Amino acid sequence: MERGGKTDQLMTIIFMVLAVIAGACLLFASNRVYFLSFAGIALLLRITQYALRFFK
Repeated sequence: MERGGKTDQLMTIIFMVLAVIAGACLLFASNRVYFLSFAGIALLLRITQYALRFFK
């Protein structure tokens, strides 16, 4: 995956949306499991994105 490509941009947008949802869960949800779930998925997506950039 090259930086700035369509897949890269899509993964970045999905990461940002997940990060905003995680932030909202942190502030407004009484149960932290939702925050940890969304934040964990966002981090895994970002790590995958960097790995795909590095190895391709």
